[in-house]
Amino acid sequence: MWCVHLIFLSAFFLVSMTSESYDAMEGDALVVKCPPQSSYVRVTWYHAATNKIIPAEEEGSRIFSLKRLLWFLPTSREDSGNYTCVIHYSDNVTKEFNINVQVHPYKQGICFPSQIRYPNNTGRGQIVCPTFDNYKNATIIQWYKDCKPLQGERYFKGDKYIFINNPREEDDGYYTCQFTYTHNGNVFNVSATRIFISNAKYSPLPPQILFPKDNDVIEVDLGAALILKCQARLGIKKQPVAVVTWDVNNIPVKNLDFSRFLEETHFFEGQDQEYYRETTLRITEIKQEDLQANFTCVAMNEMENTKATVTLKMKEQCKGLQ
Repeated sequence: MWCVHLIFLSAFFLVSMTSESYDAMEGDALVVKCPPQSSYVRVTWYHAATNKIIPAEEEGSRIFSLKRLLWFLPTSREDSGNYTCVIHYSDNVTKEFNINVQVHPYKQGICFPSQIRYPNNTGRGQIVCPTFDNYKNATIIQWYKDCKPLQGERYFKGDKYIFINNPREEDDGYYTCQFTYTHNGNVFNVSATRIFISNAKYSPLPPQILFPKDNDVIEVDLGAALILKCQARLGIKKQPVAVVTWDVNNIPVKNLDFSRFLEETHFFEGQDQEYYRETTLRITEIKQEDLQANFTCVAMNEMENTKATVTLKMKEQCKGLQ
């Protein structure tokens, strides 16, 4: 039997180029910008997956285009995906950009996307609210540090920034500004997050597993090899306690059969000195017993630990062509 995979290529594929990525929390307003170009006549927005034009605002529109801007009022999970903006010039030449949007759900203790797009001015006490200037007449209503309301006499609030007096190690973390934007009488929430790093030697943060997602199910073939990766963010700068490891049915991999299970770990730092560890679990041969097992990634630093568990299932057999 044969499986046939059909791949449909967009008509714009040959001339499109990746431009930017945007992240938003579910239910927030979001404005996406087509990269600035000079002397263009107009801009057309498309859903990249369908090549359908996204029209200008109509009554009741949630997603609409306005020149080089694409608005989501508000965002929804199904908005995640690629969008294409086509810039039309007066000489009939067009230029296309592919823009990725990811909408993230709010979860307990998580108020910002795992990917922080906005850089930090390391060691300085002023933290400017990202994207604030994209929204006319916006008003900041609350600042958060690591998703907890920010309070205290050491914080001075401006129109679009906060200033930390004499920043120190405990001030390291993720600062989220939440503000409101009003459009046609409707009020929308917007939030944006950037990391702040003092001049401290290091600072732990609550461990966050970026992948896999908890309760993920992975399709496998019996007898085949499998690679499972777990990546976690553990703090700012190199951490004295930093563990990312795999357990199988609550048994550490180091205590399992070395001929079938092998663990490899490496670390790296992000552009803002975030400290990550990634551990790869290599399984040389999938057996029937693995289909009933729990594979758990454990991430731990000196603050706490967190876990994400995945399970395996047999791949569905491809049906023959009729």
